[in-house]
Amino acid sequence: MRYVALDFETGNASPLSACALGASIFEDDVLVREQVSLIRPPAGVRKFHWGNVRVNHITEKMVADAPAFDEVWQGLAADAEGSVIVCHNASFDTGVLGACLAHYHLRAPECRFLCTVKVARRVWPGLDNHKLDTVSAALGIALDHHEAGSDARAAGLILQAALRETGSADADELAEKIGMRLGRISCMGTVPCSIAREARDKAPVHISK
Repeated sequence: MRYVALDFETGNASPLSACALGASIFEDDVLVREQVSLIRPPAGVRKFHWGNVRVNHITEKMVADAPAFDEVWQGLAADAEGSVIVCHNASFDTGVLGACLAHYHLRAPECRFLCTVKVARRVWPGLDNHKLDTVSAALGIALDHHEAGSDARAAGLILQAALRETGSADADELAEKIGMRLGRISCMGTVPCSIAREARDKAPVHISK
């Protein structure tokens, strides 16, 4: 199964202010390729907010000569097709992806996706929280937080750790074990990744292998 771990950084609250994209492509449990790029937001997007710049250290000057999203996506579109996209806080990253695809009139990939925040809450319920840096530290995953390439790789490695922890062969088996429905992206729109109600009603527990 192909997993495409993605992380966007944005310049302000608008999803069209995407200013960096990191991607780590896994074939089953093997990391086969990584891509990271700054992105020049489209004209008309508001100025970068100081709060975003403080977090990701990306300024408007840094992206002035960067490629636009449509150029960056050319290198990932084929990988995303038919894959499982992996994000930590997937509602954010898939929202940015959808907005950028729509703005540039690009076809959405036919694929599924999962959120490693939701996965981590089910697989490692005893952590203080399930932020990317907390989960990464608990699993011994190196992280340069809010650097898009590092965040994407960490999300992919969190999924790999969850597969091992639960003895799951792939994302479908993991989803079944933890009561999760994978999200779906298509030309018809996005269906969110969710935890089934019956699973939410139960306290998260360690899953026996």
